[in-house]
Amino acid sequence: MRSGEGGSATREETRMEVRGFAPIKAAVAGMVVWAVHFGIVYGITGIACERGYGTRILLGQPLIPALVLAATALALLFVGWIVVSAYRRLDSELSGEDGEDGPQFTVWLTLAIALLSALAILWEGIPVLLVHPCA
Repeated sequence: MRSGEGGSATREETRMEVRGFAPIKAAVAGMVVWAVHFGIVYGITGIACERGYGTRILLGQPLIPALVLAATALALLFVGWIVVSAYRRLDSELSGEDGEDGPQFTVWLTLAIALLSALAILWEGIPVLLVHPCA
């Protein structure tokens, strides 16, 4: 980091450093959503099965599948928001609306990781429809 007068960073330099970290946070956001979903799904299933809630009913549906499907839908909504945000950012970079020659690599990386995370979330949510969770 360069120093302005008095050894402190200028406002522009500080803004550029903060903006430089934002694409990395966006890129890993899909993995974070997947990891939280993973923990919730296996936590719900493990606790519910251990306590004997495998046969309980919630809103006319078995408890564990209903909770897992709700968590899966919520996680997919978050990932969808990440994909839409990244696509809009890519669209503005390609059209030159933001006035910068920003790295498109991080946007493509964000899209790829988010879509892969969506696939992993579906992969975790589908078994609850196929097999009894406490079998």
